[in-house]
Amino acid sequence: MAQASQQPPAAFQESHLELEGLRLRYMEASPPHPDGTVVMVDANIWGLSKLHHALAQKYRVVALELPAPAQIASRSVKDLAGIMNQAVTRLASEKYTLIGTSLGANVALWQTLQSPDQVEALVLISPTAILPSGGPAPTSPEEVAKRLFAHQEDLQEFSRDSGTVAGERGLVQRIMGTAHDGEAESKLGEIQCAALVVFGLQDKMVAPEAGGIFRENISNSNLSFVYDTGHIIVAERPEALIDAVSDFVERRETFVVGRQSSIINP
Repeated sequence: MAQASQQPPAAFQESHLELEGLRLRYMEASPPHPDGTVVMVDANIWGLSKLHHALAQKYRVVALELPAPAQIASRSVKDLAGIMNQAVTRLASEKYTLIGTSLGANVALWQTLQSPDQVEALVLISPTAILPSGGPAPTSPEEVAKRLFAHQEDLQEFSRDSGTVAGERGLVQRIMGTAHDGEAESKLGEIQCAALVVFGLQDKMVAPEAGGIFRENISNSNLSFVYDTGHIIVAERPEALIDAVSDFVERRETFVVGRQSSIINP
């Protein structure tokens, strides 16, 4: 499955849904005979990633975009999860694999808690619901980038225009302005589906102990750390992330053995 990243980009089609006063953008792509449905939730600040395109070689991929932080400032993560679950109900009639990234991972976590029967596998990439690092939110583009990336000077493929920089700032401020989600932590044991939790080894947005809490409390879980990358793993180590996530989505239960943790090296 890792070879999917070598394939031409998938042809994603853009559409919108109107739900609870929000206009939700989503992108969808699928091969002629998909092996299932993958729902992806993130802020999509940098556009569709290599991970989106890799998964769309084999699966129907529905990429739900979180609205801009200013539009959802008054909405809790639980509220957003409920809205996203409404969207998925309209877009996917069968069970699906759910993948969330960063703030989207926090939303995906609550989606799974709210609709456990619909999620057959869960991937949380850089979640910050548990033990966020906190502290004063950075304001300059340079400070924001230092929070998100281990090597921001090497981001050749990621656009850094004014809209992207504003999106990064809004994302960081939303995450750093949110306290540890004790309710979500108390409910981790309710998650029965196979789960993969992935962190960058140099993620500055969460405490190092966060990964262990997920692994200890989700019975059917696997924890992976990606070497030499920060919070936005797909920017700095896309192939490593694609390999881990694609393997998990394909194998599911057989991927998870003994609640393991691992470090993904180059």
